[in-house]
Amino acid sequence: MLVAVTDPEREALLRRGFALEYATLAWNVAGIVVLAIAALAARSVALAGFGLDSLIEIGASTVVIARPGSSGRH
Repeated sequence: MLVAVTDPEREALLRRGFALEYATLAWNVAGIVVLAIAALAARSVALAGFGLDSLIEIGASTVVIARPGSSGRH
């Protein structure tokens, strides 16, 4: 079922979505810093690998935020 969304509602939803994406990006950046320190301190390849996964998530968040047309306007 599709629901029609007015422009003000759409703008509010876009702002909320971008706010959540920025929060996700900040969380992943903080996580990769902690994981890098922990991996070096423990000399753990597993922690380093988990950090690389977070790096991939940071890349995905950056694409969502920066991609052309991300506001959804045609």
